[in-house]
Amino acid sequence: MEGKTDRRVQKTKERLYKVLVELLTEKPIKDITIKELSERADINRATFYLHYTDVFDLLDQLEWEIVHKFETICDDLNVNFNDKQFLRAFNRLLMLIQENKDLCVALFGPNGDKKFFTKLVRVVMDKCFDQQYYSDYGFSFALAGCVGIILHWIAGNMKESIPTVSETALTMINRVKSNG
Repeated sequence: MEGKTDRRVQKTKERLYKVLVELLTEKPIKDITIKELSERADINRATFYLHYTDVFDLLDQLEWEIVHKFETICDDLNVNFNDKQFLRAFNRLLMLIQENKDLCVALFGPNGDKKFFTKLVRVVMDKCFDQQYYSDYGFSFALAGCVGIILHWIAGNMKESIPTVSETALTMINRVKSNG
């Protein structure tokens, strides 16, 4: 039984995650209080403190779970630098974002954490790119471009298909690669 999380603990954490996402659509993280989170999640503050030190800790753990899921996806791909592997990894990143749409919209919205998104895309870049093909500026530009493409996709309510968005990212990245 070691390593298994008690169902009550898991349900409490899920409620807190859900409430945090709701609150992030209303206000910045710095304005969210533990009292407010606890009341909306229908738990007492002592229960909150059993799991988290503060609201930022809750956000960090929530973000870490998503980043960890994506790192696992990329590790499972045994990615080598080629277009096909990049597309598979980027498609999976977009699927993960789509599966966690409410969270991602909140995190990428005006009250969210822009650094979180960069962390996700950084995993793609680190796992799927051989940096030897890029100058420092080219790599930074490609990373920022991937972030921009995904933010645009999210802002457009994810209307375009995942393969279309991934192909667009790959096309842009290959242009950067060929130009340095």
